[in-house]
Amino acid sequence: MKFKLLLLIFLSSYAMAETITVAVAANVSYAIDDLKKEFNKLYPDIKVQVILGGTGKLVAQIKHKAPYHILMAANMMYPKKLYESDDAVTRPLVYAQGSLAYLSTKNLDLSKGMEVLLNDEIKKIAIANPKTAPYGVASVEALKSAKIYESIKSKFVYGESI
Repeated sequence: MKFKLLLLIFLSSYAMAETITVAVAANVSYAIDDLKKEFNKLYPDIKVQVILGGTGKLVAQIKHKAPYHILMAANMMYPKKLYESDDAVTRPLVYAQGSLAYLSTKNLDLSKGMEVLLNDEIKKIAIANPKTAPYGVASVEALKSAKIYESIKSKFVYGESI
């Protein structure tokens, strides 16, 4: 609920526009429809146009003057850089906290923590691309912190975003 209220307050600053264009990181896509509905309860005359994509790609579009009113990024790094380079007019705000998770279609003992990824039965590990996605960066950092990154990096397959 806090997530929705914060976003509504943030979006309300653009309430004079007929259409608000919101660049939304792929990891927020699960919630954006509910957020739009809540916003339109308060501002029924304002259309919310959503552009979904990876945070890195959305930021590149903003740097090239894409007409977005709001960026809902996957982390604070990109919004801070936009603000510091004068490509954003307001200081970034944290609107949600994310968590890393791992799952498998195999029956693995996940109680071993990340060390389960060292299991020889695991041939591929999918992570978001750390070159373009904040959750990819966070995944690599977590695996390095657990001191298993070097042992498993050959198993990685990369998703474009999230």
